[in-house]
Amino acid sequence: MLSADKMKRIGAIASKTADFCGVELVSVDYVREGGGNFLRIVIDKEGGVSTSDCASLSRAVSRKLDEIDVIKEQYFLEVSSPGTNEKGVPELG
Repeated sequence: MLSADKMKRIGAIASKTADFCGVELVSVDYVREGGGNFLRIVIDKEGGVSTSDCASLSRAVSRKLDEIDVIKEQYFLEVSSPGTNEKGVPELG
């Protein structure tokens, strides 16, 4: 797993990038599941988050993390937004 210092650095990068992309950073987590490492970033914004918002943030954060090489092991980057229940089904209304 990642140290608290590395997570703080990643969180700062994600927050600054989210601001630049016009979205709000909700959370950043790094977990190991099913034999893989996942960096999960959750974002939100007034009026809802589009897939384009997620893709833009993903590309920008990925570029910066690759540049500074803070995560040495292989990982998957996931950018998503709130609004799904525990089973992954979108909430209606």
